[in-house]
Amino acid sequence: MARTKQTSVRKPAAAPLTTHKTVSQSTSPPQSNKAQTGKKVPRAKAEPASTPRSNKASAATAKSPSQPLDLSDDDRQRLKEWLDKSERPFSVATTALSKKRKRQSGEPQPAQTDLYEDRLNVQYEVKPKNSWDSLRRYKKFTVGSESMAVGQVILVKHDDSEEAKIDVGAQWKGKVLEVRALDSEHVYLRVAWLNRPEDLPGGRKAYHGKNELIPTNQMDIIDAMSVNGSVEVMFWNEKDDESSLMNEEQYFWRQTFDYANTKTFSKLRQICVDSAPQNPDEMIVQCGNKECRKWLHVKCIAEAAVEEAASEKKKSKKAKSNSVSTSTKSSTQSSAIAVAEKNDYRAEVFVMGTPNDPKLVPADTTEIAMFLPDGKKLTKALGCLFCGVEIE
Repeated sequence: MARTKQTSVRKPAAAPLTTHKTVSQSTSPPQSNKAQTGKKVPRAKAEPASTPRSNKASAATAKSPSQPLDLSDDDRQRLKEWLDKSERPFSVATTALSKKRKRQSGEPQPAQTDLYEDRLNVQYEVKPKNSWDSLRRYKKFTVGSESMAVGQVILVKHDDSEEAKIDVGAQWKGKVLEVRALDSEHVYLRVAWLNRPEDLPGGRKAYHGKNELIPTNQMDIIDAMSVNGSVEVMFWNEKDDESSLMNEEQYFWRQTFDYANTKTFSKLRQICVDSAPQNPDEMIVQCGNKECRKWLHVKCIAEAAVEEAASEKKKSKKAKSNSVSTSTKSSTQSSAIAVAEKNDYRAEVFVMGTPNDPKLVPADTTEIAMFLPDGKKLTKALGCLFCGVEIE
């Protein structure tokens, strides 16, 4: 018997989606220096990273980072004035971890080694260093009524325009790596971006899911006032066929992009006869033959069926066209999981018990319905595109 699959996930530690502020509707971000924004409405509050000595630290408490020396009143005022007049006061540069570069002072550059995959590990340097190092470190910050922490993924707005409802899909997403602040009006975050496929080289492909994000080691320093809340981003382990299904509205990642060094993507698992990755929004089926067990795109099964039907006709009459159009979206009248058309031939693939849509009647059998140019309809079993064994 065939197995079907749409997606599988493992859940990392992340906060559930909560948003409180309004946001603009602009879409594609630039490749660097993303929005700093910041109308100074409600203030951002940073929560100290260090714990008073009188408090006992639990086993789960991270080691508190060292803090800079307190600034004099004059130095604090000068830093405040500089921050107020600078639209983007800080920048961050990254280098490959293996190069072990040192600052002019001779000190090694700090390293970031918790960016989803080891291949994203980098050294970084925030400039101007003295001004950045003068700000105190914090573990958490609050915007409006929501508190967020280092390690969470945040929503970042693009500009100061206001809308009545937050469009989560249009927001930039970034992982908070560091929180620094002078006071409640000057809170800054060092973030690493999780980009949409269309915002990276090569653009969006057919196998990318609607809510798929790609973590990178591209970093920026942003004003905390540009934050619009937090979002949960899950890891989808596409190689684990036993993982549980995830909600279709869930944001997820499965590969990374090394923005700082190699400009390459991590590899995805390739399946089916077209050797293409799975789109988690579309169904795949697994051959039940114990000697095969290959995963197949349902759309490839539809394409193969219509190609076979059209080729039989071609033997007696030259076909009008060699192009095949496919779709994995069910129409309002059909419960087909995938549809392929060529010339006057049409193949619809049905999988028993699907789709899970209250507007459609689930199929009561697994089969391919072939619609011929003369109006006739034929049905045939799904067959594995590798071994030919029937998929029930």
